Amino acid sequence: MIYPQLAPIDWKALVGGDAVATAQIAARDRKLAAAAQLPGTVLALARRLEAQDALFSCTPEILAAEPLAARWYLDLAGLTAKMIGKIKPGWEAAGLTRSPQSVAESRAKGRSITADRLAKFSAWINDILLELYPTASRSTDLALCTVLVLTGARIDGQVRNLAGDDAVLILKSLLTAAFSARGVPIETQGADDVWEDWEPGVDLMARKRLRFGGRLVCEFIAGGNRPDIKVMLDSVVTLVGEVKGRSDLSNVWESWMPQINGHLQTWTSENSQAPRVFFGTIITSEMIEGHTRGGTRHTGLRAFSSSGLLRAAYNLANIAEGKPAAVAAFDDLVDRLQASLA
Repeated sequence: MIYPQLAPIDWKALVGGDAVATAQIAARDRKLAAAAQLPGTVLALARRLEAQDALFSCTPEILAAEPLAARWYLDLAGLTAKMIGKIKPGWEAAGLTRSPQSVAESRAKGRSITADRLAKFSAWINDILLELYPTASRSTDLALCTVLVLTGARIDGQVRNLAGDDAVLILKSLLTAAFSARGVPIETQGADDVWEDWEPGVDLMARKRLRFGGRLVCEFIAGGNRPDIKVMLDSVVTLVGEVKGRSDLSNVWESWMPQINGHLQTWTSENSQAPRVFFGTIITSEMIEGHTRGGTRHTGLRAFSSSGLLRAAYNLANIAEGKPAAVAAFDDLVDRLQASLA
């Protein structure tokens, strides 16, 4: 059967979710993905700089050859973006008309910088490094540890600003972990449409499609009435889903539920045979039963299910937190998706 025959909804396993816990889980996954890139970036750069005796000494040639070198030296000097702004008179006096932060960002993106500007950047940063690190105190371990501390702080700040897609990230992480545990080959596809073998730590938010067993594709391209997740087997749509990660419950009946209802109806007309699924990070009994504490009646998830609009629902936060019933329900979903590959 090409369409997965999903188990009945476990309504008890569905209730729960914690906005704080959800955010922490997603933040962890983002940090681990960022950390997985460091051996091929920061560590590899450190080895190349060490080979040139340039861990603590900047040159225009190194800045031109190594896109991440400017950032290395700024981190080694403990200079964050905010601090660079506060010491503007110093780097302006050194002849820099462009912020050192801007220079580092441009080089990291592979953009060229004039030789004169690179020379002035080198002279300016070398004066600071010489003051901070007398020759006798310099070591590879010190340089690498210092840069990694600053890199980690920057990653932490970036992660704090990326909470909007927490639910999608958690779902991608759960799917890759589950299929990996089952020994199913996994590939990912980014904006360049090139399929690559998945490895733990890959930045899943940058991947718009996941492919399992070479045939089962999970697509994550939201927008308009597009499903947040679309599952395809050999290009045939076999499952569509809504993924909700909001934490503000004040507009459940004004925004959340009407939007879910509208999407379910649209997808029913577009892919009538494909099961329609809801993934949420916070699901309350009120959302399920369709009533408020004040007694107002609404159309909830149970009514969507009874009408045939909704086939299955899963609480991502409960799954990620390891709650047995929620994990069992998700495992059953993955088992049925895997079975479609047979």
